[in-house]
Amino acid sequence: MPRRIVWPKVKKIYWCLYCNVPLLQPDCPICGSRCRRIPLSDPGDARLAFEKDIQNMYIGYLYEFGTDKGFNSLIGRSIVLLNKAPYFDEMKEVYVDGIQIGRLYFDPFLRKWRFRLSKVGAMRILSIDPDIVEKAIIDKRRCLPMDKIRIDKNIAPYKQVLLVRPSGKITGLGYSVGNNRVIVYSWWNGDYVESEKEYSEPSKRSSLEDVLKAHEEYMNIIESKAKKFISVMYEKISRPLIASFSGGKDSLVSLHLALSLSLEPKILFNNTGIELPETIDTVYRTIERYGLKLIEASANDVFWRAVYSLGIPGRDYRWCCKTCKLTPLHRVANKLWKTGALNIVGQRALESIDRARSPRIWRLRWAPQLLNISPINEWSQLEVWLYIFRHRLSPNPLYFTGFERIGCFMCPASTLAELELVSKTHLDLWSRWLEVLTYWANRLDKPREWIDYGLWRWNAPARYRTMIAKRLSIVDRIDNWRDTFSRMSPIGIAEPLWAESYVEITFDRSLDLAFLIEQIPIICPKSYSIEDGKASIYWNSCSVHINVNKIVFSYQNKNDVEKLVDILKLFFRWHLCTGCRSCETNCISGALKVIERSEGTNLYRPIVLSKTKCLSCRLCIYNCPIADVYVEHVITPLIFSDYEAWRRKTREHHNEILEKLKKFIVAGSGNSLTTYKHKKGEVSSEKYVDTSQFFTIP
Repeated sequence: MPRRIVWPKVKKIYWCLYCNVPLLQPDCPICGSRCRRIPLSDPGDARLAFEKDIQNMYIGYLYEFGTDKGFNSLIGRSIVLLNKAPYFDEMKEVYVDGIQIGRLYFDPFLRKWRFRLSKVGAMRILSIDPDIVEKAIIDKRRCLPMDKIRIDKNIAPYKQVLLVRPSGKITGLGYSVGNNRVIVYSWWNGDYVESEKEYSEPSKRSSLEDVLKAHEEYMNIIESKAKKFISVMYEKISRPLIASFSGGKDSLVSLHLALSLSLEPKILFNNTGIELPETIDTVYRTIERYGLKLIEASANDVFWRAVYSLGIPGRDYRWCCKTCKLTPLHRVANKLWKTGALNIVGQRALESIDRARSPRIWRLRWAPQLLNISPINEWSQLEVWLYIFRHRLSPNPLYFTGFERIGCFMCPASTLAELELVSKTHLDLWSRWLEVLTYWANRLDKPREWIDYGLWRWNAPARYRTMIAKRLSIVDRIDNWRDTFSRMSPIGIAEPLWAESYVEITFDRSLDLAFLIEQIPIICPKSYSIEDGKASIYWNSCSVHINVNKIVFSYQNKNDVEKLVDILKLFFRWHLCTGCRSCETNCISGALKVIERSEGTNLYRPIVLSKTKCLSCRLCIYNCPIADVYVEHVITPLIFSDYEAWRRKTREHHNEILEKLKKFIVAGSGNSLTTYKHKKGEVSSEKYVDTSQFFTIP
């Protein structure tokens, strides 16, 4: 069983049964009654349903029952509230009239939206017509979810079946698998008894206007808190004000909160080059509407250049974020806000478990000049949408066409439902992406299902991917990670020979030592020699010898192996450099440059131009998508024979590198990195930039 996720922050939502509206507080401000909390799945980040959501519910209902009879009764007389539920693709709990009537979910195997009834939802439609839903009589006293049981009749596969007692009382719900068998999904613990009020339509009809009216005072309070937070931070920090705007609803609300204070932040738009056109249009339209200045951190076409060499990005292999988003952001921040800036960000704690653990004030290691603040950190989707409708804002139109998240159109974090929607609404973009997927499917020897079922969204074996592959009977071709990673590498690597004090790695071609000649200061050896196609590199406790197509690494303790990994990182980024200039941008001493060549298939090379300037801090390695993502997630698994080798305990992480740097960099006016060189025993007359700004909060 997968480990249950415990959310550190959860949103509570209530429902006034008299006014028939959802509430974000326990007492109804309209009628004064005490409201009951509705049992949402954590973290309770519910939102209003739009017309497209209702259409999907209708499509799912038609598929399940072959008729629309009873549908209007099912969806009730209030607004519809949707809340994400745990599922391997996309599933939403559906609440109307203060009760959950069922779950809307996307079936990846049928490529259809489906609707699973709750016990109250079943009673609602049965009160209209008892024959809408298939029923099967069972006499078992108890069943568990996923039990396969025999029933009294044969029902077509995939059909939803209500499980009833011989007395006629409903006791559970399952799905037919044919041959007089059903898989149990819900078991309602004995005879089902509910009051008429639970499943009959309430007399009072409510609308969005009623919900807005019920939240007038509540929204005034949370808006005032958010604006006070922005105002206090702006006065305290006294730095240029910017607002990150992605074209999404959260950043729109955060921007509008700042504008309502008569502030005029400059707008920072991270254009990854793989955004949907409506998102870009929304950014430009918003800028024009409010008369603001746009600063665009653009990745241009780097994604489309890199994807053919680095492979398909995955949930466990996100080289794209570093290449397309973080590096352009750092480049712009380093150019325009060297002395710092205050950045308003539309980040919410309920978006993900990582963001739930994040504070509302933070610095991003890729752009430490920016102090980021999130005024809506504690808000839910419901509060965001109430704000949008209350102030008549103009959000991204994609939200009303079925999109729940706005971002890169083929993000591996997307559900199959979202990718299916993109494939139908943006044919040109999807066709281009299919060309990439087809190229890699052929290169990696993957079946067509790898594309059709979104199995490319994971690089290494993963629980959901394996589950889908087993259902499709292709798990051997999907989870053969060693063969996959070997095919991803442009240079063949034989299985390493590990001994007690050394490891030998053999490649299928001779190693051009230019990668080492141009980058040797980064790894700071005690001594080395490079000549005649051979190289010997020494540290105090280990050494590396490169001869033609072999690397022999001798070591004394397990931590030494990171020296070997660094050599591999220098080697592969030399051959696969995409020109994103992450290393160059993050080099705080200005020692490293990415050189663009005019010939060859690889047009970019990272080169240390000044050996005396190089701090050997290795930040250029840790911020390189090839070194820190490709090598860690593709090459090290081959070296260590473990597809999760990137989790190894000996690996040094970015924060540890920063801590080492801070020991050598003395904060204060007029200091230089010469101090660092003296501590290394390398006296030089060259001047270096002051980097104390990267580690202090103004």
